[in-house]
Amino acid sequence: MPVPCTTAWVESPLQLLGALEHAALTVDERDQPLAIVPRAGDTQLERTAAHVHDRGLPQAAAIGIERRLMPWHRFAAGAEWLVGDAFSGLVQARLARAVPDRLVLVDDGAITRRLARLLGAGEPLLRPARAAADGPNGLRRALASSTMRTLRALAAEGRLDVTTYLPPADPAVASLLELGARVRHHRFAWTREHGLAARDVPEGRRIVLGTAAVADGLIEADEQSGLVRRLAREQRLAYLPHRREPEWFLRALARERHVEVVPAAVPVELALAGALRPLDVVSRPSSAIETLSVVLEGTGSSVRLADPAPVAP
Repeated sequence: MPVPCTTAWVESPLQLLGALEHAALTVDERDQPLAIVPRAGDTQLERTAAHVHDRGLPQAAAIGIERRLMPWHRFAAGAEWLVGDAFSGLVQARLARAVPDRLVLVDDGAITRRLARLLGAGEPLLRPARAAADGPNGLRRALASSTMRTLRALAAEGRLDVTTYLPPADPAVASLLELGARVRHHRFAWTREHGLAARDVPEGRRIVLGTAAVADGLIEADEQSGLVRRLAREQRLAYLPHRREPEWFLRALARERHVEVVPAAVPVELALAGALRPLDVVSRPSSAIETLSVVLEGTGSSVRLADPAPVAP
């Protein structure tokens, strides 16, 4: 029996915001409600789900109980699905067993560009690190190849939708349209309306965004803390952590002079959305630079890369 609603599976806070932006954008064209199921186990995602539930969801949207695994009975063949990560192993495993009547993809940052490129080239949908590590005959690569073929087929049949913050002129959008996907664009309007307006950020402080690069082993902790110390010598800082930064690292930063670590209860897009004053935001390379540029549009804020010059310990 078909599931009587569209079910969304989101695995990160930004995917959740993407699902809500899609719900707000399509409220007048949907003939069935949107049931959003967040993946359990991510504290920030769970807090974000609770926050947006309390602040009021878009019409005909609801947030369900968090699940550790994708509830396969909700993602049945012939139903309408919404997912935030086409590179997810859970999503790819389900697509190998069941094909939706319509699949909606929402952003999880700038990786949407990689998705468009790989789909256009007919290559397996693997994240960069996985593509480098996985052997050509690995199960993960087989799933990634199967997902690529399924998404290309859905697009060719007019059954693949993408809702994105990327502008219409972005080459990734042109690539998706060429495949046959329907692309919608949002400017984080719902997020701005329901954001925290930087209320937890002390006025007069430059905002430094945290990074997952330390937890992922891409940079050393000393390198990140050195950057923060250098910036703090220039101006007092508010450090907004990435949700996966280790607690020991954040406690060490909080002891630095002129640095205040602001708890990462919700993603930075929601924490700063609706700001009524110009914000000065710096970050290492991150999708957040792009998303925040959209979220803070019209506020006079500056969102830029941190100076890449070497930092002293």
